[in-house]
Amino acid sequence: MNPARIEKFAGVAELLRCPLCGARMHVRDASLRCEEGHGFDIAAKGYVNLMRRAVRDEYDAGFFDARSKILAAGFYGHVLEALEDVLASRNLAGPMLDAGCGEGYYAKALAEGVDVSIIGLDTSRDAILRAARGGNRVCWFVSDVANLPVRDGALGCILNIFTPANYAEFTRALSADGMLVKIVPGPRHMIELRELAGERLRHAHHSNRRVVEHFERHMVLERRVRACATCDVAPDQVADLLRMTPLLFGVDDTQLPHDRIRRVTVDAELLVARAGHADA
Repeated sequence: MNPARIEKFAGVAELLRCPLCGARMHVRDASLRCEEGHGFDIAAKGYVNLMRRAVRDEYDAGFFDARSKILAAGFYGHVLEALEDVLASRNLAGPMLDAGCGEGYYAKALAEGVDVSIIGLDTSRDAILRAARGGNRVCWFVSDVANLPVRDGALGCILNIFTPANYAEFTRALSADGMLVKIVPGPRHMIELRELAGERLRHAHHSNRRVVEHFERHMVLERRVRACATCDVAPDQVADLLRMTPLLFGVDDTQLPHDRIRRVTVDAELLVARAGHADA
């Protein structure tokens, strides 16, 4: 085991709580252990699996491979830049958690420019394996947003990017002056694919109104930031683009005319908030 990997997790151990009993965690040898004796190995590949059962869904290794290629090609670069601007406008009050981090695109990029500790977690082991590749200073966990492995009030910032939220857990884990940045699809997100797929989609017309309303029932919304850009799509990128978007889950993309996919719009809205109630 690389000593640097153990040291990395030792640096965040004081923030953690056991996902099984809630007790404080510490590093012993090459594992994280709680005061009640529960233990979780630090894998040689640089992550810790806190889940006793695997989650099976459509987010498999092929999905994350395709998404990594699209992200590396810069299709979501403007979303990352908007997120960096939001974080730069605030003094982070403590550690950051990327809740539902996927393959770690945002957490790894942010780790290059912020001084706070960063934790990335996702229920998908395939995603976390990819995130941990190559070594980086982010602490990666296979874990559930419905049972965050962090102590009450331990976090200065939570990111929740294009993925489901658990606001009760977010509120519990955030410090009194902590912030939440949730990123949701904007109205024109993947509009070209929506128009191409047409009636094959379960939801051909997108609105984030209900998501935002639910968000505001649990958090104090301070800012809304739009990040929208249209990018050219090369022929050899089409298959990965179709494979990586949950929009097309359940759609046989072989029936779509790939040669008509020449541009795609990535439209996102950043919801910046703090914990509490709207009348607080």
